Amino acid sequence: FYLCIKSRSFAYITNSAMDSFRAAFLFLLFGQIHATSLRKTTSGASAIQQLAQQLPFGVTRDLFQSFSICGTCNNWKRFGEEHDGGYLLCMDSLNASELKAAYSMGVQKHDQFSLDVYKAFDVPVFQYDCTVSHPAQICDKCQFFPACLTSKFKNKTSWTLKEAIEQSKMLDVPDRSLLMKMDIERGEWPTLLEGDISLLKKFRQLLIEFHGLWKEKQHAKFLQVMQRLKSAGFKVAHVHGNNFVGVYRNGRFMLPRAVEVTLDASLPLLDKCHDPNYELLDAPNKMGYTDIVGMHTEPNLLEVPVVKGN
Repeated sequence: FYLCIKSRSFAYITNSAMDSFRAAFLFLLFGQIHATSLRKTTSGASAIQQLAQQLPFGVTRDLFQSFSICGTCNNWKRFGEEHDGGYLLCMDSLNASELKAAYSMGVQKHDQFSLDVYKAFDVPVFQYDCTVSHPAQICDKCQFFPACLTSKFKNKTSWTLKEAIEQSKMLDVPDRSLLMKMDIERGEWPTLLEGDISLLKKFRQLLIEFHGLWKEKQHAKFLQVMQRLKSAGFKVAHVHGNNFVGVYRNGRFMLPRAVEVTLDASLPLLDKCHDPNYELLDAPNKMGYTDIVGMHTEPNLLEVPVVKGN
C-alpha cells in the first residue's frame, strides 16, 4: 500500500513537472512569437510613417518637381553682386554674336548685373523699376525705364512684359536672342503667366527669383507658370535658395521660400531630372549666414507612381 501511494505520488510529481516544463516552454515560445511580431509591427509602423511623409500626387508635388534640374550646364559664370543680386549664367552656348539685348527687371539700389552683362556681351541693357527714380547702374548702352511689371504699386507706371519689350523696340528680334534677369518681388508670377509663349521664346536664358513658394493656395497658379515656361522650351539648369527667407517643407520635399532659378532654352534635356545642386559660384544672399543646401524636388522610388499595363 505504501509503495502504491509512493508510486502514485512520484507519478503525480513527475506529471506536474512535465506540465510546468510545457508551460515554461510555451511561455518562451509565445514570447519569441510576440517579439517577432512586435519587430514586424515596429518595422511596419516605420514604413507607414515614411509613406505618410511622402507628398501625395497633385499640384504641390508637381510644383516641387518643376524646379528639378532637367538641363545640364558645364560652364557657369556669375553676373551681378557677390551676394544678394548675383546670378549664375550658363555660358555653354551663350554667344555675344547671337544676343541682341538684355533686360534687368527690378534694379532697386544695386544692379551690378547690368554692367557685367554689358561688359561681357556689348549689348544694350534695359533696366526697369518704378520704385526708384534713377538706375542703380550706369553703362554706355544701359537704358532705364521708371516702370514696373506689376500693378501693385499705386500711381506708378506699370507695363506688361510685352509692353516693356515694345518700349525697348525689341519685339521683332529673332527667337532666343534676348537675356533677362527678373527680381520683382512676387510680380514674376502674374507677369510670366500673362506673357505669350511666342514672346517668351524671344529669350535664350531667364534668371528669375521666384517668391512665396510656401503659399500653398497659390500653388496651382505657380505651377501654371512653370508649365508655361516649359512649353516655351526652357529647362531648369540651376536653383539657388535665398537664405533671407528660410525654407518650405512638405513631406520629404524641400525648397527655399524664395529661389533664384536659371532657365535655359538651348540646353539638351536630361534623360532623368534630379534635385538641384549647389554650385561653386553660389553664395549666400545674406552675407555671414549659412546658405541653403539639400533641396529635394524629385520623388524617390517609393514616390514614383506605378503605371500598370493594359
